[in-house]
Amino acid sequence: MNNKYLIIGGAGFIGSHLVDVCYSAGKNVIVYDNFSLGKMDYLKNSPNIEIVKGDILDLNTLRACINKYQPEVVFHLAAIHFIPACENDPANALRVNVEGTQNVLSATANTTPKLIFASTGAIYDPEITDSLNEDSIIRTGDIYGITKLTAEELVKYHIKKERGHAVIARLFNAVGPRETNPHLIPAIMDQLAAGNWHVELGNLYPKRDYIHAKDIAEGLFAISETSFSNGLEVFNIGSGLEYTVEELVALCGEASGKTITIESVPSRRRKFDRPNQLADIAKMKEVCNWTPKRSLIQALNEIWTTEMIAHNPS
Repeated sequence: MNNKYLIIGGAGFIGSHLVDVCYSAGKNVIVYDNFSLGKMDYLKNSPNIEIVKGDILDLNTLRACINKYQPEVVFHLAAIHFIPACENDPANALRVNVEGTQNVLSATANTTPKLIFASTGAIYDPEITDSLNEDSIIRTGDIYGITKLTAEELVKYHIKKERGHAVIARLFNAVGPRETNPHLIPAIMDQLAAGNWHVELGNLYPKRDYIHAKDIAEGLFAISETSFSNGLEVFNIGSGLEYTVEELVALCGEASGKTITIESVPSRRRKFDRPNQLADIAKMKEVCNWTPKRSLIQALNEIWTTEMIAHNPS
């Protein structure tokens, strides 16, 4: 084994935390990122971390990177995953999330012992209100989910053609510092840090499974360190806990030390918004000996500290 781990999208939200985990475990890490959203500041300056600036839509550069470093594990995290961005430009989401994934599969075919693909819990049937396990019904209703489901099918075809081994990790709602998209929690915290304690949001009823990005990173690493006999494995990575938007805002108030009032405004409401999204993580716990270690309030405290520093630089 060459002890080299390639993280595609390694300068992003989850990817940068995964770099930290792999680095701390003594791995030689190669980061492949186009830095459209990821940030160099998120990465340690170390001879054990090499950075390749490249795009997953550039197959030649991606293949050259794979051939040069010959990593034993490749994590594919690069994607357009901000849902409004996917809905506003579906063609770009399809290119990056589907064509880009096919490029990763083409570049790693018959060269990489293990490929770990970051998918999403958003592909499960939105009518399911119980916890979602890896065998739950798949049915998605937005562009982001369609692209991830299509990418999963490409990964399965890759396995069927005996081009390598792969694991699909279906991630639930990541929270914590280094967020690179204006998702719900960054939007709330940004309003609070600006001194606005009356927060305008969209739908308030949905329940979501929020998991610290560092826990996701440790889960992905645990998958990389686990041996599998099957050509393909699928795992949920979530917290196993669920919160409404109102409960989430209350915890944001706890983190900021302020009382927050909220208002649901029509311009922010999604026409389609699944009521529940709770991960069953029993398989990850049993097979990979992984369990989340961090609470939602811990993540919010870290985000609040980061926001206050950003809004009040010394």
